[in-house]
Amino acid sequence: MSAPGISGIAYALPAHRRDLSELAALGQLESDPSLLAQFGFDGVHVAEEETPYSLATTAATTMLSEQRVPPESIDLLLYCGTSSLAFAPHGGTADAACLLASTRRFQYPATRLQYDLGLERASTIALDQLACTSLFAAVRLARATIAVGEARRVLCVSAEFFPECAGREAIFNCTSDAGCAVLVDGGAQRNRIVASAEITKGYYWDADALRNEIVASYFPTAKHVIDETLRRAGWSPNDVTWVIPHNVSVRSWEILLGLAGVPRARLWDRNVSRIGHTLAGDNFINLRDAIDDGSIRPGDRLLLFSYGYGAHWTALAVEA
Repeated sequence: MSAPGISGIAYALPAHRRDLSELAALGQLESDPSLLAQFGFDGVHVAEEETPYSLATTAATTMLSEQRVPPESIDLLLYCGTSSLAFAPHGGTADAACLLASTRRFQYPATRLQYDLGLERASTIALDQLACTSLFAAVRLARATIAVGEARRVLCVSAEFFPECAGREAIFNCTSDAGCAVLVDGGAQRNRIVASAEITKGYYWDADALRNEIVASYFPTAKHVIDETLRRAGWSPNDVTWVIPHNVSVRSWEILLGLAGVPRARLWDRNVSRIGHTLAGDNFINLRDAIDDGSIRPGDRLLLFSYGYGAHWTALAVEA
């Protein structure tokens, strides 16, 4: 069996899109729209009728159909993202106390997704508390599970929403609602996962209270994780064909690339303005689109990096 690789990606976005001026008029931005525009943002997709679960289901169904993958061939389903509000529109305003007081608290999107997709042979695991790095964690776990022979095909699915009352900005980044599905396959012919690295710093668990400290720690820790991933892959910074990013401020990426020694021209950033930051889905949505538009060719060396509140830094080295 060849090294595990990513054999399929699909994603789903809400139909409704709001531009920066509309978000500002609704009081959903902390920063001036002109500043966010300078950082590369133009607008975001916001769910109206869609739920986190419906976007997750659409993404997973599309991926299985496009890749012609029989549901019974999936050995493991890894679900990450919104859980207690997965079935509610707008990220949900469900009464948490009522949910906890009834057996409805055991209505999990992971098991429902397994049933609705007909994954009769698949065991199911849900991942949580990893913020924007949750889909990375699912892919890493899928790779490890395949490597030890406990599975051959693993379906990783995320669905991330910001509740309507939460606004659409997180430290100068505009957020979209989205669902994303990634298939990790032991027999993949493309997108072989070469190496990964991750760091969690629990000191930053209270992101609101330590906002300035997180900003100060972000770049040196990100550089360390990128350096370690490249070391494990046996690559130099100049070997990287494309950096497939999480869709945060383009300016922050320019700083990080300078620290990492990777040329700015190798940043595939075309979705920052088009989609914004989809939390966990960014890198894999971008990977799918970069493949589709012909940017990525077989043999290209790809670096995927993401950061999540909590606080987690993670990266993958992928050979296309």
